[in-house]
Amino acid sequence: MRILHCVSSLQVGGAEKCVKNLVIAQQRSGLDVAILSFGDKKDAFQKDLEDLGISVINLSGNVISRTFFLLKVISKFTTLHVHSPAVIRAFTLIFPFLLIKNVVYTIHGEVEPPVSFIKQSHWLAMLYLNKAFGVSGKIKSGISQRYAWATSSIEVIENGVPIPSEPVKIGERDSLQLCAVCRLVPLKNLAHLLEAFKYHECYQYASLHIYGDGPEMETLQQLTTSLSLDNVVRFHGAILDEDEIYHDKDALLINSTTEGLPMSLLEAMARGIPAFSSDVGEIPNVITNGKNGVIYSLSDMLTWSTQLQAANTDRKQLKAMGAGARRFMQDHYSIERVSAIYEKSYQ
Repeated sequence: MRILHCVSSLQVGGAEKCVKNLVIAQQRSGLDVAILSFGDKKDAFQKDLEDLGISVINLSGNVISRTFFLLKVISKFTTLHVHSPAVIRAFTLIFPFLLIKNVVYTIHGEVEPPVSFIKQSHWLAMLYLNKAFGVSGKIKSGISQRYAWATSSIEVIENGVPIPSEPVKIGERDSLQLCAVCRLVPLKNLAHLLEAFKYHECYQYASLHIYGDGPEMETLQQLTTSLSLDNVVRFHGAILDEDEIYHDKDALLINSTTEGLPMSLLEAMARGIPAFSSDVGEIPNVITNGKNGVIYSLSDMLTWSTQLQAANTDRKQLKAMGAGARRFMQDHYSIERVSAIYEKSYQ
């Protein structure tokens, strides 16, 4: 059994990180896996995967040469695992050849990309798809509405993350080390977070580390300066090494106005780091308030600051939430568990 994971790119992103985690776990379990990428050889995750001995095949050239090369590549694999609507679109020209393959499709996002022919290519895909997955119930519902697929044909499978052998030691430093890990875009609501950090005087007992890049970087840095927070707020830019991000952090902050299920949440919790998060998207299905993290309403930042200060004062409770977060990940979101479910669909 040879598995080819098909992606639109290996740039930094939630779906791409899910694929990276899955492929590494499958390689370690002894499966014969490779990746077909429609992206650039310089994409951020490609080198990481190749350094681990995972073959990444890049597709380029004009339509004719690409099509013949694609047929040559897929002929060597028994299962194709697609992770992008754009790949489904690209497969339209070769769909008769896919009828003899085992084709699995995971939809990672709630919104289809603004590319023509997406809906038509998904209607055609029902002829050759053997199994379709959505990474949340909301995504499953959206798939059914967009493409008129029967909900019974779609299975929900949550994203998985590696669980480190040891948790991070949290609550050991004099001041809390907090982090936000995300694209610096408006929906992440970081300006609101910085203003609350200042207004509620969190700087008296905590430092905030912001990881990520994006169009709001300069604006947020200017806001930090105007709030006189430069000595307690640090912008690190985009860091790919998760251990570098989380090894010395006590809590993750998520203040988004909308979310699915952020990978940063799963990564932090897997390391025993609790999150303080706005109650959006799938997050309330993961965080049980006070047990493995804190959930709050964006209209109630007083509760957010009160809970954060309580975590600073009661480090034992902070550590208990961290332990609860790690247990929850081990029970429900380990990449090995997710990989085992997918492996059944490959057979």
